[in-house]
Amino acid sequence: MRPTWVSVDLAAVDHNVSAFRRLVGDAEVCAVVKADGYGHGAPAVAAAAIEAGATWLAVALVEEASELRAEGISEPVLVLSEPRPDEMADVVALGGVRPTLYTEAGIEACAAAVVTDGAIDFPVHLKVDTGMHRVGVHCDKAVTAARRILKVGLSLEGVFSHCSNADVPEDPFTDIQVERFDNVLSDLASAGIQPRLVHLANTAATLTRPDTYRSLVRVGIGVYGVSPGPAVDAICRDMGLRQAMTVRSEITHLQVVGPGEGVGYGQHWVSERTTRLGTVPMGYADGLARIWGLGGEALVRGRRCPLRGAVSMDALVVEVDDEMELGDEVVLLGSQDNDEISASEVAKAVGLIPWEVLCSLSHRPPRRYSSKSSSRG
Repeated sequence: MRPTWVSVDLAAVDHNVSAFRRLVGDAEVCAVVKADGYGHGAPAVAAAAIEAGATWLAVALVEEASELRAEGISEPVLVLSEPRPDEMADVVALGGVRPTLYTEAGIEACAAAVVTDGAIDFPVHLKVDTGMHRVGVHCDKAVTAARRILKVGLSLEGVFSHCSNADVPEDPFTDIQVERFDNVLSDLASAGIQPRLVHLANTAATLTRPDTYRSLVRVGIGVYGVSPGPAVDAICRDMGLRQAMTVRSEITHLQVVGPGEGVGYGQHWVSERTTRLGTVPMGYADGLARIWGLGGEALVRGRRCPLRGAVSMDALVVEVDDEMELGDEVVLLGSQDNDEISASEVAKAVGLIPWEVLCSLSHRPPRRYSSKSSSRG
């Protein structure tokens, strides 16, 4: 069997969720586990987050919600984007899964599915577009949409929006979004509509803007112990967030090349001196960016070793010293001994963002889960 896998420390998930619970006080924590838990494995992460006190889960797709239910997870799940009209019956049948609504077609389809199913007081959430302009009802149409939701017999459990720039604390656009959102809430209240749940904060806003907490916060990248941006790295360190993922393999071949010898497709790296190289059986078919090999590093025996040459489909090459041997563990992401390669570091090296680094990992390397002792407080 190939000595390559992704290790996920569920105790780190527990620790991180607990840290966010302490931070937000009375607000509930919703753990975002879309995209297969950002590549970590949604069911396992969801269970760990719930154990740590998260009371909600959020996904992007109806099938992601279905997977959680199939794994026996019964907590409330919010589908963050409006399901297609022909998916509404599936949402209702799953039980406890809340659809996000923001179009007339979506509202009507959901109501029809509820009537067919015979459900009573079916709860939904209304998303308001406060300026990110992906999805959501425009602010000036929010009251109309909310009234329509109630008129067709649905229960408006929640109203929410999403902060686009909160990872840069001094960016004034967050103030604009908060003001727009508060105006919508005021308009709804004037119309006699006061949903039980109000949520605006993502991970970045939870870290930087306590005024966005409201009754619930949605924590995504923070659940996995990864900072949402350089401007909040220090806050994440102060909170003690722990990266949950380790990507590891081993050295399976060793060789020495002389000066002027190139490595990999395109010969993008050429040795300037006699160099010892180790081959690692992991490549872009496993989700590693080809350019990871042109600026990234790996940990071997607790020491940083530069990657050499473009990553191939099934292999990459790392420069090693004379002490390193066949079978030595190679960590491309995560901790080894007293050092750590963070998702943020990798993202910077390859020109991506941490979300892409995590979510790009394929399912070819199996996930292995551990639950080391937690420091939940």
